[in-house]
Amino acid sequence: MARMQLFLLQFLAIVLAETFFLLSRFASSGDIMTVNRSLIHNQTLISAGGVFQLGFFNPINDSTNAYIGIWYYNLPPRESKVVVWVANRNKSVDTSMTSLNLTSDGNLILFEEGTRVWSTGTSAELNSARLQLLDSGNLVLTAGNSNRILWQSFDHGCDTLLPGMKMGFDFRTNTPWQLVSWMNATDPSPGKYILRLETYNVPDFFMLNANGSVKFDRIGPWNGQWFVGLPMLGDSIAVYVNFTYVSNQNEIYYINEYQTRSPGLLRLVVDENGKSQILVFGGGQWNSLLSNADYDCDYYNSCGRNSVCSRGYLSISCRCLEGFENKSDGCARKEPLHCSSNQFSKELKVKVPDTENATSRGKISLNACKKSCLDAVINGPYGCITWRGDLLDLRSFTDGGDDLYIRLPESSTTSNWKRLVWAIVISAFLGIILLCSVGVLVRRRRNRASTRRLQLQFPNVEKGSISTLDVLPSYDLHTIKGATNDFSEENKLGEGGFGVVYKGQLDDGQKIAVKKLSRYSSRGPNEFLNELSVIAKLQHRNLVRLLGYCIEGDERLMILEYMENKSLDAFIYDKAKSSLLNWQRRFDIIIGIARGLLYLHQD
Repeated sequence: MARMQLFLLQFLAIVLAETFFLLSRFASSGDIMTVNRSLIHNQTLISAGGVFQLGFFNPINDSTNAYIGIWYYNLPPRESKVVVWVANRNKSVDTSMTSLNLTSDGNLILFEEGTRVWSTGTSAELNSARLQLLDSGNLVLTAGNSNRILWQSFDHGCDTLLPGMKMGFDFRTNTPWQLVSWMNATDPSPGKYILRLETYNVPDFFMLNANGSVKFDRIGPWNGQWFVGLPMLGDSIAVYVNFTYVSNQNEIYYINEYQTRSPGLLRLVVDENGKSQILVFGGGQWNSLLSNADYDCDYYNSCGRNSVCSRGYLSISCRCLEGFENKSDGCARKEPLHCSSNQFSKELKVKVPDTENATSRGKISLNACKKSCLDAVINGPYGCITWRGDLLDLRSFTDGGDDLYIRLPESSTTSNWKRLVWAIVISAFLGIILLCSVGVLVRRRRNRASTRRLQLQFPNVEKGSISTLDVLPSYDLHTIKGATNDFSEENKLGEGGFGVVYKGQLDDGQKIAVKKLSRYSSRGPNEFLNELSVIAKLQHRNLVRLLGYCIEGDERLMILEYMENKSLDAFIYDKAKSSLLNWQRRFDIIIGIARGLLYLHQD
């Protein structure tokens, strides 16, 4: 009897051990779940390559209230899951009374005490469905016999965009592929911000409030290479993913997919404050590759209508488009616009305006594009686009962006032109003296205002250095870009460690040389202003004269006197031209150099 009891106890122990082993295996049951199976607390699916895990999680480490979600598997820090998708966002569940079930009729349901909390709402032939977690992070429910996709998590994004997910709109189901932020770091319920594609005539990406009525940020349309509002995105993300744009009668979307040899995991996240970031995993941590709303210019229409926002060292600057003047809510046209006008001003390297009132006119020439009776046009990689009415959310870039053509009103009709000519002829002589006087006063006031602004921006620069700039003209970047043909290669005169020198010509015909400091130069704004101050004091016939300067956005420019005969070495080392330098002329050159050096060192 005792032996029989001992045998039964040993047998029971073996059965319990085997049961425990099977349960422990079921706690991590591979990447597939079949019909009539379920997941409960501490049971998960792990993708075949060990990239993602599906199961119950709790954002605040509470043992009862939890959500079904997908997170990166086995990435540091292991104590905090990086969750990329949540099923039951609107309602947490008690894990002690909850299970995720794949029913025999092909419906994935989350039950709590027998009550349905969430489901895919799908159906399939009896016992034919299969659920699988892929290495892409996509949870896919298929009809097992045909592998037909019944439902997938990639069509129901939360706050995270993974490579392979679509961002756009499905016209067949009238539903968007969009991202919605969490309410906060510990509450995955739908938050206050939505990132989605608005299906205007020219589709455009926006960060919106929860009901879509307020625009906070705009990424801009896709131009075939990058999003217009994020020109820096192209090169930085190209090593990780390839972008694809699809537009047809059924759907319109953008999708990025990993390169064949991508150097790391990548995701885009919309956080609880409406900030979107592209994060890449490397060096044991997530690093920010790009983020929006880092500067005031990133906020939607921060300068108002018909104005351009530029980012400076410490703050933004706003200016009206040509032909517009300041109003309380931005800028308005100085004169009414008529279709008979064929005059345009060119805005270089800008984020194109909000496309809500834009129209795409296909691949036509720029001249044909300009013939449309509209306020602004662009003819870029995406073809001809025209705008009617106010132009909103314009921003200038140092690199990237597109060229926008703003229609200007005709200066006058024929009769008005004759009257204007007579008025100019009669009043020119009388007004010239007054204009000169006013010009001097305005220049002085402008320079004083510029000095005060520079003192506020650069408090570490000596006051004497800034005050020296009172007599030095300050040019705006738009003028210098026009003078140098947007710093074209044809206008380049030379290049060194400090940057590049370009030839230019101002609107009054004066030729200039523009010294464009490299953004990688070790000289900061303070050193640049001190250098300007020193050069401004130098007035000698044997030294190149400083005409002015420009500090705007990332640009630091010196406007110098242009030397028609170029550099001296162009004559000395050129076999043909060196013959022009006889010994007397060479001696005169040496004396001139010596006089310049004497002035620099002694005076």
